[in-house]
Amino acid sequence: MPEFIFTAKTPNGKTVQGTRNADSEMSLVSSLRKEDLVVVAVAPAPIKASQVKKGKKVKTKDLAIFCRQVSAMLGAGLPVLESIQSIADQSEHVTMARVLREVAADIEAGATLCAAFGKHPKIFSTLFTSMIRAGEESGALPNVLQRLGDYLEAKDALACKIRAASAYPAFIAGFFIMAVAGIMLFLIPQFESIFASFDMDLPPLTKFLMATSRFIGRYLVYEIVLAAGGVYGFWKWHKTPGGKSTVDGWLLKAPIFGNLILKAAVARFSSTLGTLMENGVTVVAALEIVGETAGNAVVKAAVDNVGRGVVNGSTISEKLAESSVFPKMVISMVAAGESSGNLPEMLSKVSDFYSREVDAAISGLTSMIEPILIVGLGAIVTVVVLAIYLPIFSMATGLS
Repeated sequence: MPEFIFTAKTPNGKTVQGTRNADSEMSLVSSLRKEDLVVVAVAPAPIKASQVKKGKKVKTKDLAIFCRQVSAMLGAGLPVLESIQSIADQSEHVTMARVLREVAADIEAGATLCAAFGKHPKIFSTLFTSMIRAGEESGALPNVLQRLGDYLEAKDALACKIRAASAYPAFIAGFFIMAVAGIMLFLIPQFESIFASFDMDLPPLTKFLMATSRFIGRYLVYEIVLAAGGVYGFWKWHKTPGGKSTVDGWLLKAPIFGNLILKAAVARFSSTLGTLMENGVTVVAALEIVGETAGNAVVKAAVDNVGRGVVNGSTISEKLAESSVFPKMVISMVAAGESSGNLPEMLSKVSDFYSREVDAAISGLTSMIEPILIVGLGAIVTVVVLAIYLPIFSMATGLS
């Protein structure tokens, strides 16, 4: 049961403050009134430091579950305020529970559900609040919340697949770097001291590896500082509009990951636009939201251009055709949807198709990267072995 702090006055005018457990703020107010107290203020008690889970953030999956819960409660006939209060009281997510109590307090004070959610933009995105507004205005809030839950769940699943696809290459790349660093800093110097004691002419490959090893070991501190400075400088540059646009353009043209990033962007674009339009959001407003949630500066620029064209009287398919980002199949299906007047359904089909394409691309990427990494690791091991054993073979020949 949640804990609340209250301030009240006795019949004699004395101020009383304290904390009590209650099902809700309204039940606490009723309980205090029965004690002949005039309630001045009631608020949720601050969360104790021992109860707070540091770093706990509201994830997309948490929002999807919340949407489904509210949709089910509203479908069963419960009021919005009671539904949100009930979910807040039962939630084990500290941050989510706190935010929902604040949302419930705003609704109780007369705010709309959309306005109450809009006070927490770091948790509830523009897309989320826009769909809630459309649901409130159309009177179909339970259905909108159900569709929003489906959308968020699909978005989270797509993000998890992309993270899983990029985690494996990142891990192997880190292992490669550590392996090469270990060989250059520890293994090669040991053999260099052994070969030096024999005063023999070493093969070019061995000389090259030893010279590289000496260079890395001698200037290691400077190399680390230079690498850290380069990473930091690149990160700061990537934060600028021009830097982000350039890097995102490189990513879309990357030999291995570019195709996957493009398909994921198209799937996100079609899914978001179709979901917004299906739930009553205007085309122009939906395109603005889609641009903000694109996740890629090049895709965002293309979507913004489509939005400006629609305002000036162009169709979505005409402006999509001007961009080199979207595949021809997407443009054709959008044009067909506009002609038939069933664009949201057509966008849903595009989203389903490209979501399956992302799955296939991830599977193909994983199966392709593994042999490439094995061959790369084998090549490194082969070079090191040759560099070490060629002098040994020469020594053995000379002794014989």
